[in-house]
Amino acid sequence: MASLWQVTRNPYGRAVYDWLTDHGVTATVMYEYRRRLDGEAADGHHTPADDTEPTVGVGDPAALDFGGTDPPLAERREDEELIVATTDGTVRGYLFLTVDATLRVHPLERELSFEGAYVRRVFVHPDYREQGIASATLRAALDRARERGARTATALVAADNRPSQWLFESHEFERVRRRVYGRVGSLSWRRVDEL
Repeated sequence: MASLWQVTRNPYGRAVYDWLTDHGVTATVMYEYRRRLDGEAADGHHTPADDTEPTVGVGDPAALDFGGTDPPLAERREDEELIVATTDGTVRGYLFLTVDATLRVHPLERELSFEGAYVRRVFVHPDYREQGIASATLRAALDRARERGARTATALVAADNRPSQWLFESHEFERVRRRVYGRVGSLSWRRVDEL
C-alpha cells in the first residue's frame, strides 16, 4: 500500500488539491522543525572535485539556468537568499533562506515571524534526486545563516511531505509543533500543538 506522501505528492494529487482550493476548501497540516546552530560551520560554498559534482552556494536567479524547471521565483522575497546547487551552470537544486523575517505561509494562509533562519522551498530536479543535493544545499544554507548571526533554524514541512521530513530529521532538526489549518468557504479553524 502506498504511503500518504506517494499518493499526494504527484501531479494528480496536486491537481485535486488545487481544484479544492480554487473552490474554497483547504486543509493543511504542517510540522514545524527547529534546530540550534551551535558549533563550527562546514564550508557552505562547495567547489566540486569533478564536472559531475555540483557547486553549492548563494546564487543570483537572473544569472542561472534552471534546466527546464519552473522555480517559484515570483514568490521569492527580496530579502530571501537563493541557495543553489549547479553543474555546468545549470541548477540541480535550490532552497530559499531568510534570517529574522516575517513571511506569508501560503498553505496556512497567515503570516508567521521566524527568529533566526527560516528555510523553505527545498527542491531538487527529478533527474538528480537521491544524490545528496538537498543535503548539500541545506548544509550551505545553515552555514550562511550562521554567517548572518542566526542561532536557530526553522522549517515548515507538510505532513504528507515525507522526503522533506527525512531531510530535516537527518540534519538534526526536531519537530517542535504541528500546525493545523482548515477552511471551507468563509469558515476557518487553526490549531497549534506543541510536540
